[in-house]
Amino acid sequence: MAAREIGTWCSCRVCSEIRSTIDRITRVLEIYGWMLDAYVVDFFQDNVWQKVPKCWTNFLDGASPEELGNWMLKESGSKLVWPLSLLALRAFIESVEIPRDHKGTSKFKCSSDDTRFVNELVTDDEKKAGVLGQFANLFTKHVKKKKRYEIDVLSQIAAKCANAAGCKCIVDIGAGMGHLARALAYGHQLCVVCVEQNESLLETARKWDEQLKVSITKHVSDFSGKKPQHVSLLVGVTRAARQQLANQLSGIFVEKFHDNSGFGLIGLHPCGDLAATLLKFYASEEKARFICIVGCCYMKLTMGDNTDRGYPMSQYLLENNNYELSYAAMEVACHAIEKHCDKLKASDYSDLKVHAYRAVLECLLIEKNPSLRHAQLKSTKIKLDTTFREYCSSVTANLDVQHQPTKADVESDVVKSFLEQWKRVLIFASLRLFIAPLVESLVLFDRFLYLSELNLSPSLKAEFDSRVSPRNILLVSTKKKTDTLSKLDSYVD
Repeated sequence: MAAREIGTWCSCRVCSEIRSTIDRITRVLEIYGWMLDAYVVDFFQDNVWQKVPKCWTNFLDGASPEELGNWMLKESGSKLVWPLSLLALRAFIESVEIPRDHKGTSKFKCSSDDTRFVNELVTDDEKKAGVLGQFANLFTKHVKKKKRYEIDVLSQIAAKCANAAGCKCIVDIGAGMGHLARALAYGHQLCVVCVEQNESLLETARKWDEQLKVSITKHVSDFSGKKPQHVSLLVGVTRAARQQLANQLSGIFVEKFHDNSGFGLIGLHPCGDLAATLLKFYASEEKARFICIVGCCYMKLTMGDNTDRGYPMSQYLLENNNYELSYAAMEVACHAIEKHCDKLKASDYSDLKVHAYRAVLECLLIEKNPSLRHAQLKSTKIKLDTTFREYCSSVTANLDVQHQPTKADVESDVVKSFLEQWKRVLIFASLRLFIAPLVESLVLFDRFLYLSELNLSPSLKAEFDSRVSPRNILLVSTKKKTDTLSKLDSYVD
């Protein structure tokens, strides 16, 4: 098969399906996207419940949160006859979203041989092998359970990518205290450079590097793992900044590790535009041989006509859809639908009633001063027996006294009427989470096509348990050893 020209659309079945899926998602969001754009806090102020389809509200008023939780997770047990339009929407979302089951084999992969379903799961034997498996308790010191799990999975995948790309060097962007870097360096014997702006985190990382190496050496006298290098470098968005960063990183790998074979890029939940910057860096720099990133904080993406935008990135979306996503839609796509539904199913949603409390309080604040709409309030944890008055007193403590709700305010008949509708507020918040996977899929498909258009063969697959790590879909691309990037300059901003 002849090589595809960079900048043209890939004709493989997977990329063709993704472009079609993007078109379908945008059409559905034109109908139901308003729910994602709406803020739950405005539920009463904007009379949101009246905007939801009448057949839905009539039905949902009679359904329990427990039944809704089961239905959203597509679990059996409900004997209710759900509205056909809701059933159709659920079937559509299931057909177009990126599957979130990390145990499944479903994987979107751009390839000339048209292979969509590829299983590259790490085996149990591989998990137990090596220093990382033998002395797991040493590596997990200082690390919380969620991060420990993510590091275990991502370090193994990154090591496989490094082997496939023919390089032993990895750059961890936003490395923090270096937990992932130590797993890669000491557990997989890779050369790792950590880029972190916070000097305090850098110092802590260096200290823990040394402590871990000393601990391992007590058990393995001939241990040869190389300590990660922690540096503070600018990860810029311009082409000149990316080139400077590539030169700096190459210099460090040559000086510290005597290796000039190139490096891989990893990012465990890079925030907002950082993920897009890493993708552009990978695409434009020949020394960058592979990339593994799990996105996060989509609401912080720069959108629109800005050349430094984080969304959309692909020419397909720019030329054919350019579907704009609101801050609210991007923000709700960062939440865990599985954990939310688990609470609904278990009738453990007392803390979720805070949505209703906040929506009622919004009306009181706007009545006192319209400029207080969407005001930043103090955060508080709501308990089972927390009253609305107690809630208001706690979260408005940072406001001027004249703006804080009075006893008469919170005990008015209007407020009591609103509070009785707490279930409607909860259901609307749940509906937003139900539709939100369309947003995350759209953002990740856009990144997939961006790499595909540059002939960089991306793949997308859920690799983390979504109940442990809600943003669980990994975007991976590995360059062939013969790849040349000389034609990319005109296609990468």
